Amino acid sequence: MEKKNIIFLSVIAVATLLTAVVGTTFSFFTATVKPDMDDPAKTTTVTTPTLGITYAQEGTINMTNVVPGAADKSFIFSVTNTSDVSTTYNLIWSDVTGNIAGTEASSKDLTYKIDKCTDGASCASTTPLQAATPLKKTLSTIPSANAEVVTGKGTNYYKVTIHFARTSTNQNDMQGKTFSGKIIVGSAAQDASSLGQ
Repeated sequence: MEKKNIIFLSVIAVATLLTAVVGTTFSFFTATVKPDMDDPAKTTTVTTPTLGITYAQEGTINMTNVVPGAADKSFIFSVTNTSDVSTTYNLIWSDVTGNIAGTEASSKDLTYKIDKCTDGASCASTTPLQAATPLKKTLSTIPSANAEVVTGKGTNYYKVTIHFARTSTNQNDMQGKTFSGKIIVGSAAQDASSLGQ
C-alpha cells in the first residue's frame, strides 16, 4: 500500500509540476502603473505651456463708392503672444460682406496686399507677406499667411492695403459696389471653412 501511495503521490507531484510549468509558460501578465496617492513624489505630471494669442484690430475696413484710382485704404493690426513659447497661426478674412460678385470684369482690379511690419507699431518699414491679390468676396484663408509665427512674449504687426486700380478699360460695372471685412487669427491647422461663417 505504501508503494502505491508513493507512486500515486509521485504522479500527482509530477502533474502539479507540469501544470505549474505549462501555466507559467503560457501565462500573460500586465503591469499597470498608478500614481501613489500616499506619496505624490512618485506621481508623474505632464504639463504643456499655456498658449495665449491676443489679436488687435481697430474696427472693420469699409469700401463704399470707391472710384478707380482713388487713394488706397489701409489698416494695421497686431498679434501678441502672452505666453512664453512661440505660437503658429493663420490669418483669415472674416465678416466679409458686400456686393462684389465674381461676374464683374473689373472686380479683379480691386486688390489687397499685406505687409509685415519690421519696426513695430509704426509700420514705417515693412516686408511683403501677401502680394496684391483680388479682394476676397467671402470668408477665406489668406494663402501666404498660413503659418505665421509669433515668438514668446512677442508681437507681430501687419499692414493691410486695399487698392482699386485705374485701367484703360471700362470699369463702370463696379459702380455702387461695396466691401466690408476684417482679418482674424486662426490656429495653424484651421482654415476658413472650419469657422462656419
